[in-house]
Amino acid sequence: MKKNHEGQGMQAKVVFINKNRGMYAAEIDNSGEYVIFELLDSEEPDLGDVITHQDFYNMGGETFKNMTQSIDIEVYVENICGANMIQKCCLV
Repeated sequence: MKKNHEGQGMQAKVVFINKNRGMYAAEIDNSGEYVIFELLDSEEPDLGDVITHQDFYNMGGETFKNMTQSIDIEVYVENICGANMIQKCCLV
């Protein structure tokens, strides 16, 4: 399910962080689906941060907007998964 949020595209909330590996999981639009991404930037999202992108289902190198911190972050999208796979996908 893809929703439009006032021109921002989709929204996701950071719910899991593996700082040792630079891996993050964010729930997409309260859908129960999670975008798994590796941070390629020095600006780290925090738990609860809201990020936006036109389409979280695009894999590979992308730029997300961290709405909470008002910054852009460079990421590498690795997967989309359900809640039961977050830790495995974040290499825990």
